[in-house]
Order: sequence, then structure tokens, then C-alpha cells
Amino acid sequence: TDNYINGSPAIHNRRVVFGGCDALLHVVDVATGKSLAAIDARSYIAGSVALSGDYAYLGHMDNQLLCINLKTKAIVWTYQDKNFAFYASPAIGDDRIIIGSRDRRLHCVSRDKGKLLWTFPTRGKIDSSPVICKQRVVFGSMDGRIYIVNMDDGSLIWSYDIGGAITATPAVADGMIIIGSEDGNVYAFGPISS
Repeated sequence: TDNYINGSPAIHNRRVVFGGCDALLHVVDVATGKSLAAIDARSYIAGSVALSGDYAYLGHMDNQLLCINLKTKAIVWTYQDKNFAFYASPAIGDDRIIIGSRDRRLHCVSRDKGKLLWTFPTRGKIDSSPVICKQRVVFGSMDGRIYIVNMDDGSLIWSYDIGGAITATPAVADGMIIIGSEDGNVYAFGPISS
């Protein structure tokens, strides 16, 4: 590529898909490394791309969340609210896309048209990528809190003040949430055992 690559690659149907500082969404053959496409994404892509079938979802530094059709190599829709960058990676739900922004809000848009469904405010930038767990969304914020919000309407279910800024993405498995903080610690949350 012509510049840095910060996000992790995604793989689907023998294709590796990733973005970078060259403002291109790259599609590469997983076996040969041959370029299959380099799609103009309009700006520097800091986060990882989320894939579902032939559709790629990504945020970039010029304040937009994009849906790109990998077959047609065209942008299907663009979502933009305020002039703050999307540094986090999006999470894909059945009918919606969820992504954190540097405007201190978690954004939820419809998957088919990119229409805003709800936002959830925090007191810090959200570079932590959200994780969807059934009807709940787990994410961290630079305000030092980890949050769980309702997938349907963005209402708060639970939060915990770690104190140190959170830019890492949570790992969720077996009823546990594991997340690192910029205070140098890794935190584990789970059900209270009897």
C-alpha cells in the first residue's frame, strides 16, 4: 500500500479486506496476495473493517461511516453526523451497525440505509470498538468507564468506572467481559458466584 495500515484485516470468501492511511479499501486474494480491488474510501481509515457477505462497513477520519459493496466496488451509503472522526471499528448486528466516535457518542444506524436509529453519550472519545452480545452492546470510553447498553434503543443497562481511559476493545465470552485500560491493568467482569 502507499501508507500505514493500522486496522486488523478481515477475511471472507478467500478475500482479505483492510483499509489504511492511503484512504483505500484494499481487497486482496488470501492465497496469492494479488490485489483484487482498491476502492476509494475518501479518507484515512484508522480502524478495522467489518464484513458481512459482499458488504464492508468502516469508519474514517473525515467523520463518515461507509457501507461499500465489494462486488460493485461502490459506496452504498454514507452516514455522517458531526465533524468528529470514527477511529473505532464497527460491529454488525442483524439489522444495524454500531460504532463509537470521537464525538463522545456511540452511534447506531440501520444496516440497509445508514439511517440513524440512536446515539448514546459518554464523557470521552470512543475509540474502543463495540461488541454485540445478543441484545446488548459492550464498549469502553476514554472517560474511564465500561458500558453495556440496550441494542434496541441505546438505553444504559450497566456501567463501571475503571478510572483510566479505555481505548481497547472488550473481549466477551462465557458471561465474562475482559478489557484493558490505559492505567496498565486488565479488568475482568462476570456474574457474582455464590
